[in-house]
Amino acid sequence: MDEVRYDELMKKRGTSGLSDTEANELGKLMAEKKGQTYGGAAARKEAFDAAADEEQLRREHTGSEGHTAPRDARGGGTPSGTQPGAGV
Repeated sequence: MDEVRYDELMKKRGTSGLSDTEANELGKLMAEKKGQTYGGAAARKEAFDAAADEEQLRREHTGSEGHTAPRDARGGGTPSGTQPGAGV
């Protein structure tokens, strides 16, 4: 690993900030230092989008659970065309 370049990028990250290219380069160096693979920002975005899609599906599914039909559709409640309390 290029320790000099790593130090340069870490310093720049804390001051003026990094370009996308430099951020990817630093990410690769950091992963290399930890003995891990680096997928880059695009891989993180894909993972984030997939998680967001899964969360949306979960919310849609959860929102429909426990839903029941209106009382008059089940045969109970007031007959169609009448108001509750009418004729009391």
